[in-house]
Amino acid sequence: MSYGNAYSEPVRRDLMLTVQEEAERLNRFVGNLLDMTKLESGALEIKRDWVEIGELVGAAVERVRRHLGQRRIKIELADRLPMVRVDFVLFEQVLFNLLDNATKYSPSDSTVRLVAERAGNDVIIEVIDEGPGIPADDLERVFDKFHRVRQGDRQTVGTGLGLSICRGIAEAHGGSITARSPVAGGRGTAMTIRLPVEAQPVLYSPEAAAAP
Repeated sequence: MSYGNAYSEPVRRDLMLTVQEEAERLNRFVGNLLDMTKLESGALEIKRDWVEIGELVGAAVERVRRHLGQRRIKIELADRLPMVRVDFVLFEQVLFNLLDNATKYSPSDSTVRLVAERAGNDVIIEVIDEGPGIPADDLERVFDKFHRVRQGDRQTVGTGLGLSICRGIAEAHGGSITARSPVAGGRGTAMTIRLPVEAQPVLYSPEAAAAP
């Protein structure tokens, strides 16, 4: 039986949007479970290749844009960043998970910063929000499977798998991911990825790129 004529066009659009969002949430949940299973069993296939940090960031930001609402994303990439040798699909998912988390746990009119720079033999990528922050006791536990931080009576939809998967993928690439909170003024959380800088491919070097 069809109830299409019983609802106005705006109501139908809202219902369809809700159905789409719930379907995507279920798809992410199933995908997270599969990724977690593969990580734990050592069956996750990693296809590493040379990647520009800017390309990774751009792909992840594009995916998360429609979840931003009134939030803003500020991208801060240092000049002459080296390339990293990672699985593009997996690491784009890591950045998307971190950006998605930042939007869920930050005010609707706030700014989420994505910063990338080189520090010695590492490339550092940080996703920084202006949310309430994470209690000190939870800074390491947030990477445990199914662990979710409670902020009073606030409840945000999630599986508690995203950060655990992010850490697993980072470590599978020889890197790490940690949480820092507060960031400024007693608020905010920074999720920090560190990736080792490897000898750059022959066809690429920051010096050559900067030459006139």
